[in-house]
Amino acid sequence: MNLMTDFAFKRLFGSEKCKRILIRFLNILFAADGLTVDDVTFHDKEVLPDNPDGKRILYDVYCTTPGEKEHIIVEMQQVYHDLFENRTVYYASKALSSQGRKGGSYGLKPVYTIFLVDFHFDHMARKGIHDVRLTDIHSHEVYSDLLRMIFVHLSETKQSWEECQTDYDKIVFIIKNMHKMDKESKAYKSGEFPEFFHESEITSLAAEEAVAYNQSQQKYFDNLAAVDYASRSSFEKGREEGREEGREEGREEGLLIGREEGLLEGRERERMALAKRLKEEGMPCEFIFRVTGISL
Repeated sequence: MNLMTDFAFKRLFGSEKCKRILIRFLNILFAADGLTVDDVTFHDKEVLPDNPDGKRILYDVYCTTPGEKEHIIVEMQQVYHDLFENRTVYYASKALSSQGRKGGSYGLKPVYTIFLVDFHFDHMARKGIHDVRLTDIHSHEVYSDLLRMIFVHLSETKQSWEECQTDYDKIVFIIKNMHKMDKESKAYKSGEFPEFFHESEITSLAAEEAVAYNQSQQKYFDNLAAVDYASRSSFEKGREEGREEGREEGREEGLLIGREEGLLEGRERERMALAKRLKEEGMPCEFIFRVTGISL
């Protein structure tokens, strides 16, 4: 299965049957912190608002460690949406504030919110992982560990299994590329993550699960196509605005033509880059043709 799809991700990381997979992922992610997760208890993914005008939350995965010592949220996000940063803070804050009880103390338990994202933030450095906490911006001392948001950037995954030197590299590589693998793949033959491959086999799905997975995968394709459409629409708008600006400023015709040619070349590069990415994701050639317009 494609673990980037909503169904497959929640099945492997948010179900009692596959709990050991989530536990292994968390222990690899938290290895440097000395935090060991022995077990988790899954909780209701839906959090209703406190008032009629409030906003409902629907987590992908919400669980706690024994004794509710740690609250852990795991989310998959394939494409960037406006105000996504605000949503991450809201999700984490809600899980923290919901621990408060009338007449109780402020003995709150830390909330770890893990986002597996397939994009980068324009305002932050491009790297494989961002670990966000409440810190002093001058001394970089941690003020509080109660709110911690970890962003795993899947777009920075190693290009091949041979390049993966750590367990973290390997598990992220598998999450990103599972749907391209089979029993002949080097990751499978390594025997290091047998539970991931076993639970991801499409042939092991019940009939209703197979239908749900196919629907989820189609939604994944649609999201990619929507992103491409938005990108092309924004490109067209920018090109038209550039033309109008050039005319208003009375620029020479040759400069205007040169700009248009440059924009066309840029658009062609974008189409080729998108087609390459879709091909790497295992998308059918006919689907790539419909999205990009590049000939079969």
